[in-house]
Amino acid sequence: MSAVYSLININFDKMKFDKLLLNQETSKRGIFLMIILSVFVVSCSKNGENTKGIEEYNPSKPITLSTFYPDSGRFQEKIMLAGENFGTNTKEIRVWFNQKRAPVIGSTGSRIYVQAPRLPGDTCTISIAIGNDSVVYDQKFRYFTSVTVTTIAGNGSRDEYQDGDLSNSVLLPRYLCVDNENNVFVVCRGINDTSYPEMNVIARIDELAHELITITRGVAGNAPAADPETGIITFPTEKTIGSFYTLDPKEFWGPRIREMKWQDNENIPAKGWKHSMAVNPKDGYIYTRYHYGDIVKMNPQTYEVETIYKTQQGDSYGLTFSPLKPNILYMSFRGNAGVNAHSICSIDVTDPENTFKKLSGPTNGGHRDGLLEIAQFREPAQILCDVDGSIYVADGGNHCIRRITPENMVETVLGMPGTSGWKDGGKEEALFYTPTGIGISQDGSIYVADHDNNRIRKLSIN
Repeated sequence: MSAVYSLININFDKMKFDKLLLNQETSKRGIFLMIILSVFVVSCSKNGENTKGIEEYNPSKPITLSTFYPDSGRFQEKIMLAGENFGTNTKEIRVWFNQKRAPVIGSTGSRIYVQAPRLPGDTCTISIAIGNDSVVYDQKFRYFTSVTVTTIAGNGSRDEYQDGDLSNSVLLPRYLCVDNENNVFVVCRGINDTSYPEMNVIARIDELAHELITITRGVAGNAPAADPETGIITFPTEKTIGSFYTLDPKEFWGPRIREMKWQDNENIPAKGWKHSMAVNPKDGYIYTRYHYGDIVKMNPQTYEVETIYKTQQGDSYGLTFSPLKPNILYMSFRGNAGVNAHSICSIDVTDPENTFKKLSGPTNGGHRDGLLEIAQFREPAQILCDVDGSIYVADGGNHCIRRITPENMVETVLGMPGTSGWKDGGKEEALFYTPTGIGISQDGSIYVADHDNNRIRKLSIN
């Protein structure tokens, strides 16, 4: 152990450390790994071993910052933050990359070892808070995003539906969702009730078993929602005004047809054209919107419904709530939605009469990244918010996947705007063909119903 502590004393000598950081000809990654090893040894010496030279955080003294290394990287990049008066109690140390909290692995008092969080932004300000003190590095961290897409189900054919092995499966996916157990539920639909009706199937993907499992056939469903508490999957149909299905994991996802219960006969929608559902994590109600503009909320236990607002008519194939703003319902609108065509809108379900608004840019349909207020979409379909507050959009008319950040910036994640095709890979080569469905797993993977490619695709974003 004494030899290891000698190594620690050498590595954490500030002058030598700073020289190593400036030496561009030295193998930086190798040196950094050696420093990390030292941090682990120091952090593990909590059983009364000698930790000479290590000072605890002193609230009467300022926290000072010097530098950090490396100055760029990807998700889970290992980073050393240098300074003074950090203390060694990792439970008290909070580190942020912009607004994203970073995992703190260890601290010596003058060096903090962290991992870069997922998707904090391209250029990051790193801040440290301990007790009531908060400090910010002048130096910036450059975050690099790695995005790839692979095909996990569907062989590209739509001749005849085929379940079983994912590699040989045949399906026509329209919408999907993912539950907390990472089961992927797929709503397959023909173009309409008379075109490919044999492809109207509800199925489940077990990725670990590499299997597509049929739940029921002959159901023309729409965009589903997974309840984060109960795991129940709910999706609307258009057979009647109030018809929808539930799939309960306690019943092995056996399909059950349900009917909404209207209390006010004056506010019943004109027809049963409802295309998407979303569960509000705040009040537990299930929300849906009809073609003629009616936004309704439903009690998931009694199925009683109430119309809370009515927008201009038009199709809306995507609804989602954000964990950062749990009462804000976000909606995507298709090209037939008048003043809201090709756009993303929102409404506060606690004050619907005063809060409905269009968030994105012109309604003529197009492709433009940047600020949400000027961004353009073309026939956006299903949308879904992840745990960090980013909204992913299946931008079907542009043949790509878009992301709206919590800061209301829009970016193209994958796909070449206006170019359809099927190709797996990274940002420079990936192609989609009318993606219409979006689902997000617990680890942040994005599942896409690539409708006109007859495939389910999986995006890994780091």
